[in-house]
Amino acid sequence: MLAVFSLAALAAPAVAQVGAVVSAYSDQRFRGYSLSDGRPVAILDLSFDSSNGFYGALSGSVVASREGLRPLSGTVNAGYARRLGSRFTGDVGVIHARYSHYSGLASGRAYTEVYGGLSGKHVGTRLSVSPDYVGTAGWTVHGEINGHFDLTPTLLADGALGALLPVGGGAYKGSSRAQWDARVGLTRRLGPISLHAALTARAKGPDIYAGRNHRRTALVVGVSTAL
Repeated sequence: MLAVFSLAALAAPAVAQVGAVVSAYSDQRFRGYSLSDGRPVAILDLSFDSSNGFYGALSGSVVASREGLRPLSGTVNAGYARRLGSRFTGDVGVIHARYSHYSGLASGRAYTEVYGGLSGKHVGTRLSVSPDYVGTAGWTVHGEINGHFDLTPTLLADGALGALLPVGGGAYKGSSRAQWDARVGLTRRLGPISLHAALTARAKGPDIYAGRNHRRTALVVGVSTAL
């Protein structure tokens, strides 16, 4: 929900793997902003990791709108990951996401980003560049530091700190200063089911997403299971 891939997913797999996960969350937050207009969502994620390092993913979601369940988003992601020595994995890729009018975005309900990342056992970084971020900001750069730690065999802690910087063009006329976002979360594994809780936040300032006003901090809870 809050990230395209976890650090574990960036490691180049030994054999080809196909995965499917279905999830439900109280809100869909992206970089601290509510894409579901503060409403619950259900998400289906499909992924493929090849033995040569190429990977791909498809994701679709529906939102519990005032009119009932309605389509919310579709995302396509493809990239390549490679081991860099014994301690790090590098990856590059592209992601395209599109959102319906049931989302919390006022306009420009799509974006494409090219990214590159470097990850270790617990901590990673990613830099993403978009030529027309959500149709309002023109060129943007987003930098992120993220991490995950196994507190116990069944309890995982993760978090991320990012900054989105408009660098020119677009209809957005707000500040050109970086807009910060942060997330801290816990995942508890209960057999085939995982329970999630995350606190997300974004800095106060001009709203690059030009959507409805939402709280800048939110507690998001959810449940997921592999199919």
